[in-house]
Amino acid sequence: MLELRINGFGGQGSVTLAHLLAQAALENGEQGQALPFFGVERRGAPVRAAVRMSSTTIHAHSQCELPDYVVVMSEKLTEAALSEGINEIGTVIINAPHAVPVKKHPTWQVDADTIAREAGLFSADGPFINIPLFGAVCRVLNIPQNVMEQTILNKWPGNGERNLDAAGKAYNTVKQINI
Repeated sequence: MLELRINGFGGQGSVTLAHLLAQAALENGEQGQALPFFGVERRGAPVRAAVRMSSTTIHAHSQCELPDYVVVMSEKLTEAALSEGINEIGTVIINAPHAVPVKKHPTWQVDADTIAREAGLFSADGPFINIPLFGAVCRVLNIPQNVMEQTILNKWPGNGERNLDAAGKAYNTVKQINI
């Protein structure tokens, strides 16, 4: 079973990203489980969500303590996200405009902010970075691009072109950082 935790700020779409990833697992013929964490979150405050994916039935329903992957929606949260725990051989996926190497962990980087802006994905608070991050995470997890695209089209039928473009660009530009 694969466990993944998403660390972001309220309003960035952490929960939507978790739901998209769980749905992509289902579209890919696996089991998927999204685990939003609701506490005293508010727009702009640190928030988290988790995802489980498995080829067999998922029996656990608790938060992920030591996930295999940590998605950091803002490089400002890198230290805090890692201090919450990660598998000893876990991988980090960071939204940043430049390489942010993380000691002891394989790291992938994508500039989700720029991709979202270029695709015209905005809210009142800024760019919707969860869609480009969805594409990047799918690529890192080896979820086929056509599964990623089908997940987006199922979520936004008839209205997913900008989302498809942003997710596709991130899927093709996420890169592993070598330290």
